[in-house]
Amino acid sequence: MIMSTKTVSVVMTTYNGELFLREQLDSILCQTYPIHELIVQDDCSTDNTVEIIKEYATRHPFIKLYVNEHNLGFNKNFKTAVMKATGDYVAIADQDDIWFPEKIEKQVQAIRDHDICCSPCIKGSTMENAHLYKYKFCFENQLFASIYGHTMLCQRSFIQNEEYWLPSIWYDWSLSIYAYLNNGVAVVNEPLNLHRQHEQEVSQVDYGSHNILSPYINGYTKYRQLQKDSNWQLVYNLILTNTTDKQPLVHQFCKLLLKEGLLSLFRLCCLCLKHREKVYPTRQTHGIMGAVRGFFFPFIHAYYTNTYKNCL
Repeated sequence: MIMSTKTVSVVMTTYNGELFLREQLDSILCQTYPIHELIVQDDCSTDNTVEIIKEYATRHPFIKLYVNEHNLGFNKNFKTAVMKATGDYVAIADQDDIWFPEKIEKQVQAIRDHDICCSPCIKGSTMENAHLYKYKFCFENQLFASIYGHTMLCQRSFIQNEEYWLPSIWYDWSLSIYAYLNNGVAVVNEPLNLHRQHEQEVSQVDYGSHNILSPYINGYTKYRQLQKDSNWQLVYNLILTNTTDKQPLVHQFCKLLLKEGLLSLFRLCCLCLKHREKVYPTRQTHGIMGAVRGFFFPFIHAYYTNTYKNCL
């Protein structure tokens, strides 16, 4: 297999990650594609995270450790760390995941001129109990939830463009949106990492185990609340403005998401029903219940999501 001459920077941010950090560092070091640099930026950990990284850095000089003087928070820590990268491509790493050996190699082969290359992942607390989590790789789905940052390999010219880091939503959702508005997203259609699930992880949308009727009963109120949220307005106005001609279905979704009134909401629900295979986050879109989930997707999404959370 011919190796590309492009260089890859891996960027990891850490915060009290001592429990799983060694496994992730080992998996990065075992990549079949050479790593140009591993930038680790710690956000004022109080455990042994920094000591572990220093230990690895003494053996591997391409590991560069930065420790923040004060806590920056999840989004800003990632952004400032990414801006330090010097490779042709930048791969995002979470402190608690495990990369499969060919992750970077396969993504470098696939990315070409796209802004981002990503892949499905497996999710679980261990490799033994993990299950496949497969995205629906289309802009319609990304209107409601982002590609996971830990699956991303990005063009450095793209990820270091500050315009693409909207200041108050999850950074990976912002990057996903801008990639679909520009040069698009390439996909390696196989899982390339374990996304470790544990009590301390940062999650975006949790379609978890709640009362099955709660999203249908309470989702309308939450949806109306979200429509007034400044981040909701920011995101969908941005997409609306930039999809007038080239992406008519996405444009239509954004128009309805921004409009108030029962008729607009009904039309949005009908559009979600029609295109439920694209917008609904899981594969549960078949049969009568699949149609019900599709129609009520605006309520279900609003009930569970914190996608629009202010991440300053």
